[in-house]
Amino acid sequence: MKKTLSLTLACLLLASCGTPQHQYQGIALDAKYPNPRTVNHFNDYVNFLKKKAAAEGVSSQVLNQQFNINYIARAVELDQQQMARRRDPNSPPPPPNPNGVTNYLNKVLTQTKVNMAANRWHEYQVPLNKASQQFGVPKEYIMALWGMESGFGRYQGNFDVLSVLATLAFDGRREKLFTQEFVNAMKMLQAQTISRHEMKGSWAGAMGQTQFMPTSYLKYAQDGDKDGKKDIWKNHYDAFASIAAYLSTVGWDKNVPWGVEVRLAQPIDLSFAGIEENKAKTLSQWQAWGVDLAYPNAQEIEKLNALRNTKLWLVRPDKEVGRAFLVSNNYRTLLDWNRSNNFAVSIGKFADRILLAVQ
Repeated sequence: MKKTLSLTLACLLLASCGTPQHQYQGIALDAKYPNPRTVNHFNDYVNFLKKKAAAEGVSSQVLNQQFNINYIARAVELDQQQMARRRDPNSPPPPPNPNGVTNYLNKVLTQTKVNMAANRWHEYQVPLNKASQQFGVPKEYIMALWGMESGFGRYQGNFDVLSVLATLAFDGRREKLFTQEFVNAMKMLQAQTISRHEMKGSWAGAMGQTQFMPTSYLKYAQDGDKDGKKDIWKNHYDAFASIAAYLSTVGWDKNVPWGVEVRLAQPIDLSFAGIEENKAKTLSQWQAWGVDLAYPNAQEIEKLNALRNTKLWLVRPDKEVGRAFLVSNNYRTLLDWNRSNNFAVSIGKFADRILLAVQ
């Protein structure tokens, strides 16, 4: 009886009783799935994705160990909701909303969040200092991204990452993106970065205190405390170093702030706004056009002076009717993290408020 039970347990642990052990033959990342996208084909599609991972160097042993990859309808629902919030480029543009940025900031940048950041500022000074000094990114920006992305590590998501990535690839709206993320998640498992049961994240597959997608993890994750691991889930040294490494890698300049909020003394055609390289001007050029500080307090004046010798862009998220910002290349690095003007402004404003709160 004991021998039979032991054999049964071993069989289950190896996932070899009832789970076929395939030798996955690799196929190209851009290969097209030939069958209809109906849920009854989902398991077949998962095997299709595994073949793409095999072509990228993931072993059949690792691929066979990843079963219970399920269709997550909620991930598709949330993705569709996100898509609905974005304007169809073929539909007529909505009327300008003068309160777009303001409404967003009121929602995501509360005084409670600033107070929480100030409390954690002192609690986590050692890992903040280490990451800031190593990568040349001021602590307030690391703190702002940490707080905005995961609520200071409290909200990391509880979806099975492989399942949501496979689901969103299968759904097809952004198949190329989520296929690559699925493959890179498999690479993380092969490297034993994290166990499968611990690989939890958002509905879109973003993970840890940094909310990195698998591709970002492979590019930017750091071993901040030199313990041989890159643990963005539980280790603050690693999480902070990873945030700072991301910004540093995409071009952060520690000597200049993100930007300042401005007012326009005279109309400026909207075509001059934007972060395209050819739209950059010096501060003196913008000032000659009537661009000046919206709130000339001590912090903003100090920031403006720090922007005098760098290229600056005029950003107007709400078109002609809303608020305006004069931004440095650091703002463009925040857009590399998340391509939303509202998000980039919120991180800059959050960093400013953190500094005021801790002084």
